[in-house]
Amino acid sequence: MGKRRVTSTDIAKASGVSRSAVSLVLNGRGAGMVDAEKQERIRAIAREMGYVPNASAVNLRRQRTATIGLVTDAIASAPFAGPLLSGASDVALEAGYMILTIDTWQHPAYVDGAMTTLRARDVDGLIYADAGLRQLDRLDAPPGLPLVMANAYVADNSLPAFIPDDEGGGRSAAELVLEAGHRRIAFITGNSDSPATQARIRGFTAAMNDAGLPIEDSIIAARYSVSSNHAAALELLRRPDRPTAILAANDRGATGVVLAAASLGLSVPRDLSVVGYDDEQFLAAEVPPGLTTIALPHREMGQRATAELLARIAGEDHGEGGTQRLPCLPVIRGTVTSPA
Repeated sequence: MGKRRVTSTDIAKASGVSRSAVSLVLNGRGAGMVDAEKQERIRAIAREMGYVPNASAVNLRRQRTATIGLVTDAIASAPFAGPLLSGASDVALEAGYMILTIDTWQHPAYVDGAMTTLRARDVDGLIYADAGLRQLDRLDAPPGLPLVMANAYVADNSLPAFIPDDEGGGRSAAELVLEAGHRRIAFITGNSDSPATQARIRGFTAAMNDAGLPIEDSIIAARYSVSSNHAAALELLRRPDRPTAILAANDRGATGVVLAAASLGLSVPRDLSVVGYDDEQFLAAEVPPGLTTIALPHREMGQRATAELLARIAGEDHGEGGTQRLPCLPVIRGTVTSPA
């Protein structure tokens, strides 16, 4: 059998005082009600006996459960967005909160049901997070619950949201190879219906325009996959005026580009510089010679969304909503060098 929890009644008996006196002291309300010497004795005995406050009772007094509901589309099962969850958990645990997560497995119709289920568990607030950046037309939280978004936002910016600055990331990717001296640069994009793709194209285009370089035939439509980027890279690298640098849709796409170059006898980075995107865990650093890439701020999004939610739970007025963009920073490894 497990060891029995020490109660305020046990402490009262050991201290020779009433249970109500123990309750007042342990709940921080002893001043003026219980003699100072008795207060210190009660606290000392509580420590010696290993007393731990009952979380349910504490939460009942606070009218909170110290739990946060997190609804995701596929983060819990995705290999590259795990840091968002760990960032959220770090902030929650530090504040004494626990996170209850429901992964909807990319079924949008399940979102309302997931939120209702978490509301029934008496969570104090909700976070909605996506594995890939997504714009929603609307998102309704159960009445009375604060809601914050991570890696997703609503079109009218009516909810607080923390998303990547993908336009800045697209610009940074281009600037990495421009600063290395490249002028024949191609950008293999991701899924055309993704807001991240459109933002990265804007950033790439701005950097190329600032450098006075044409972008005709430089932007190649593809998808966020190894095979799609591999096929696009083969076509690009067979051109007589082939690019000396390719920016890939993501790190998986960059892996496809590296494989395409190798199949044509080209060495990365000697013959071709490659830049990925995401800084995907367990991939970007492992692809020889280590992918130079643009990191998505997954951990920061989780941290910032959770901190914002906790502030709103505590009653701090942070306004109605607003989308905040977090920097996507370069991670320099081994796939970019000056053109031969």
